[in-house]
Amino acid sequence: MIEALFPPEVIVVRATDEMENLPLHPEEAARTEKMAPKRLSEYKLGRACVREGLARLGIDNYPFLNDTDRSPIWPPNIVGSLTHCRNLCAAALTRQGAIASLGLDAEPLRALSPAVLERITSPAERGHLENLPDPPHTGGWGLLLFSAKEAFYKCYYPLTRTFLGFRDAELEIDVLGKRFVARLVNDEVPSAAGHRRFEGRFEVGEQHLVSAVTLSRAALRP
Repeated sequence: MIEALFPPEVIVVRATDEMENLPLHPEEAARTEKMAPKRLSEYKLGRACVREGLARLGIDNYPFLNDTDRSPIWPPNIVGSLTHCRNLCAAALTRQGAIASLGLDAEPLRALSPAVLERITSPAERGHLENLPDPPHTGGWGLLLFSAKEAFYKCYYPLTRTFLGFRDAELEIDVLGKRFVARLVNDEVPSAAGHRRFEGRFEVGEQHLVSAVTLSRAALRP
């Protein structure tokens, strides 16, 4: 399901139960002392996914750590994204070249409360959601909007190092095409090298909704 959301040159690794028993790099392990069991499990699975993906690119023994802003530090010339939620952890990565940045987010199917939906959407987005056909899953299209904004942010942030609020971008969803468009609507936040429109794709499984954004190098203005 996740592989179909990215171009073929993007490597996608989804965690298996066995990965939790794989050893961490010593530098990774040094950052786990105060982690709760659930967080530790997600941390191990995420690093295992990244490690396998990097190995396919010929990179071994790389400590996958977080920067001071908690964003992941990928090896030079590698772009990628990591997601983890209940019963699903995955990484998507590729060599920097034709692709400038990636964003991946997975969410367990659930309905968002009206208060949460109002906080993360603009009036225009709420009107857009009301005009969409009924979704074939329990999460509703509000959950897709939340997930798509997360994927968009993960793609946007490495290019600008700028934090965004949920209302700094607005989404339009193409239900039949399983696609969406995210546009920066806050003029006070920087574009990504002049790029303020990001295209994404989504899939809905039996337990999860997954969103992905790929920004090509050709789309960026110098």
